[in-house]
Amino acid sequence: MKNKFCLLLLFTFLLVTNTYAQSDLFLKFNSTHSGRNLSLSYSKFILDKNEFGIGLRYNINSIAHPDDQNNTYKKRLYATKPFQYLGAELFYNRYVLKSFSFIDPFVFYNLQLSYSTTRNRMLLPHSRDSDGGQLYKEYIEIFGPYTWVEQNIGIGYKANLMGNWYIQHKIGFGTSFILGYEKKLLNKYFDWFTWEFGYLISVGVGYRFE
Repeated sequence: MKNKFCLLLLFTFLLVTNTYAQSDLFLKFNSTHSGRNLSLSYSKFILDKNEFGIGLRYNINSIAHPDDQNNTYKKRLYATKPFQYLGAELFYNRYVLKSFSFIDPFVFYNLQLSYSTTRNRMLLPHSRDSDGGQLYKEYIEIFGPYTWVEQNIGIGYKANLMGNWYIQHKIGFGTSFILGYEKKLLNKYFDWFTWEFGYLISVGVGYRFE
């Protein structure tokens, strides 16, 4: 824990004190394992090829589910209180192949944090009709809240638009950690930690301060 705290202090120090480094401000749309969100991020370049950033995430609620597999967490994040709409983002980009004049490719690590409930629509067997066919009943349940820790690594690029404006695109894969108890889920009653494979698809527009 002490080592992690020291690394966090170092990261903050580099962002705050390196005032003469190139910095970017950008708005992104993100699709992750938990759902969809918008993030407003600020970053600084350290030693030319290393970019460190921090951002604020805004969760986008969606009633529709992308599947009918009764998943508990995948694309089920649904804020029920104002503070649950907000989250945080930390990232590191390492630039490669800097010989391109109009595009800057990079590899990245991205961490997104949120605290929110889920909204689950379930169709469960209920009874049978007069012909013996199976009838289902729809259930809507709110589970949580949970702490969501979504980590992804992947590749991305920035491409110049005009002046200091550019577009950014990222795609990556990783894991999602879901922390929290839920008494309504009998098989999860004593389980406070669950993880699933996740992903990140991100596209946005940014402005570079030089």
